[in-house]
Formats: sequence, structure tokens, C-alpha cells
Amino acid sequence: MKAVLTSLLSGIIACSAFAQYNSRNLSIPAKTENSYTFEHLRIYPIYAAPEFLETFKDVGKYMTLSKALDEKRVIITEAVGPNQNQQNVPNSNQVQQQHNTSSETVNKLYIENVSDDTVLVFAGEVVKGGKQDRMLAQNMLLPPKSGKVDVSVFCVEQNRWTYTSSDTSKAKFTTDKNYGSNSMRKVAIVDKNQSGVWKEVENVTTKNNAKTESSTFTALKESKEYQEKLIAYMQYFEKSIKDTLNLVGFVPCTGDKIIGCDMFATHDMLKGQMASLLQTYTTEAITNGKNPTITKEMVQEYLDKFLTDENTQDNEVNKNGTIFKHKGRKLVMSKF
Repeated sequence: MKAVLTSLLSGIIACSAFAQYNSRNLSIPAKTENSYTFEHLRIYPIYAAPEFLETFKDVGKYMTLSKALDEKRVIITEAVGPNQNQQNVPNSNQVQQQHNTSSETVNKLYIENVSDDTVLVFAGEVVKGGKQDRMLAQNMLLPPKSGKVDVSVFCVEQNRWTYTSSDTSKAKFTTDKNYGSNSMRKVAIVDKNQSGVWKEVENVTTKNNAKTESSTFTALKESKEYQEKLIAYMQYFEKSIKDTLNLVGFVPCTGDKIIGCDMFATHDMLKGQMASLLQTYTTEAITNGKNPTITKEMVQEYLDKFLTDENTQDNEVNKNGTIFKHKGRKLVMSKF
């Protein structure tokens, strides 16, 4: 009987935590159009009610992957397959063949937490190194002293399949402190399409004058034109958005389109990803954006479609996004 009651209680707690993601507990500011619009990007912050904050108050504070990589608390390495011993790949056709014959290793890396902290791996983050730069395609919590865990990834560098150094011991990955554009995130996380990711990388780097021989997304950092625009966007939104303890998400828009939605169980979780999320929204706006015409009413209608009830929410988000649950709780929801 005790076991049954414990199970029922756990189920009630889990359902309660799920149900907190609703229109009663999550809202956008009344006045947004003039407050959070710059050039081709409008961002609607999502603020949580006290009940939502109370439900998730005991969720841990997790270290971000970028910080963990910087401080060498996490190590990311290649998942090397039997046919991946070549040191140089001179053209994209050979790289494509490599993907076709060994996709299980090209689209997988090993990640190991060697610290005493728990690390939040957030889908969409780009890492540099190995035989080619990659984008992480899944959310996970990496426990302390995790051992090697495989993580799904997509290549964002089409024309390289070689270590940049002959010393393979130095071939580990570093953080790019960046996510792909929202279009890239969708193709990787929802569509799981490598060719689609390459197409989006080509679009972003071409439009922002960041083309390189290896066609890597990380070349954006070398584009003066892109960097100047990025800095202007970031400075505006970092000053404009009211960063309070009940800020838990964003709805970014450009032109007449809502380009996505990211929500977290706690402000601390959002805080760790905030700069990178603002950058990914900005990259989308700079690359594909137009003057925003989306209104608060349109955004509210968009949110209501998947915040109304639990079944609708799961169906809507899983069709065009991802829900990350841990111990019966929704910690992260991203919709594209």
C-alpha cells in the first residue's frame, strides 16, 4: 500500500509540474512592440507567475556546457568509426561519402563530465574542433563524473574531415559560444536532416559574407559585417529586456513570422543560455529577417495553441520542437 501511495504521489507531482506550463502561469508583457524591437527582430519575453516559480524552486542550478568546456570540466571527443582513418578530405563529395558510409559516427560525439557539477547540454549549441565543427542536437543533463556519454550532433562544416593538428591528443572540442540560426536548429533538432543543416549553413555564411574553404558556420566570427550588426542587436536587447527572476522564456519574431519559442523551468536555466539564444535569434533576423509586423495578440494566440492543455502541448511541441523532461518534470521546451 505504501508503495502504491508513493507511486500515486509521484504521479501527481509530475502532472502538477507538467501542467504549470499554461496560459495562467506564463504571460508576455502588455506593451512589447516598441520596447523590444530592433531592426528586423522583435522579442516577446515570457514571465512566470508565482505558482510556476514555486513548483520549480527546487530544480538545481546547472552549469552551462560552454562554461564547462572553458573550464575543462567537460571533454568532447570524436566517435571514431572503422572507416574514418583518413587524414585529409580534399572536397565536399568525399565528405558527403564519408557521411553516407559512417553517419553513426559522424553524427555522434562522446561527451564526458569530469567535474562534480551537473551540466546542462542544450540542443543547438555549436562546438569547434575534432575533424569538423558540429551542432549538438539533443538536450541532456550530464551528471558529475558521468563517464563517456554519446550525444547526437550534426556537421556544420561541410568540407573538412581532418584534425587541424597532427597531435590528435589536442583534437578535443571547444565551445563556439554560439548556436546556429533558428532555421538551423529546427532542421537539426526536428527534421534531423544533415543535408538540410548544410543548406542552412550555406545560406547563413553566404548572406553574411563568411564563406571559407571548409564552409564552416563558425566563420561568422570572422565576418566584420555580421559582427557589427550582431553587437548592435545584442546591446539593444541586453539593455531592453527586463531580466528579472521570473523571466523564463522568449518568443522571437521577424517580419510577419514567429520564428520560435524557448521556455525553461527556472530563470537560472534561461540565464545561462540567454546570450546565446539572443544571438541565435539575431542571426536569423540578420540573415532572413524583415521589419516586424507581429503583434502581441498574434503571439498570445500562438502561445495559447500549446499552453491550453497538456495533451495539446505535447502534440504541438513535439511536432515542431522538443520537450526535455527530467525526473517527471519539463525543464526545457523549444518550438520552431
